[in-house]
Amino acid sequence: MNVTDSSKKLFGASIPFTNSKYIYSYGITIKAGYDFNEIDWNEKGNIIEVKLPEVKILSSEIDQDSFKVYHEDESVFNQVTLEENNEALTKLKEQAQTDAIERGLFENARDNAETILTSFFGNVYDLNEYEIVFKDK
Repeated sequence: MNVTDSSKKLFGASIPFTNSKYIYSYGITIKAGYDFNEIDWNEKGNIIEVKLPEVKILSSEIDQDSFKVYHEDESVFNQVTLEENNEALTKLKEQAQTDAIERGLFENARDNAETILTSFFGNVYDLNEYEIVFKDK
């Protein structure tokens, strides 16, 4: 959800009848994960040590079909420009990324990577005899 609020100002004060305000939302899909080329592993006895690089945001995409307007009030004296709209969308994506990270996006990416890698190693090693240890690089 985002708010675009704009008004013309004169000497730091808002000029009456120039306020334009929109409250709207978009659905945003954020994907995080690892570059598997940067994953290192080695076998020490019956332990497979896997070193994972830092998790990264891979993509952040706005779902254009999810657009909803909750409040729309545009002044004829001050219309929202495309530049202001683009800045608002950029801030919306940044906030969505921050929110997703706070809600455990990186932890989920780590869990998924460990599951995939465990399955991969399970195809080559007998996991009843080997222990897989995941570490950060």
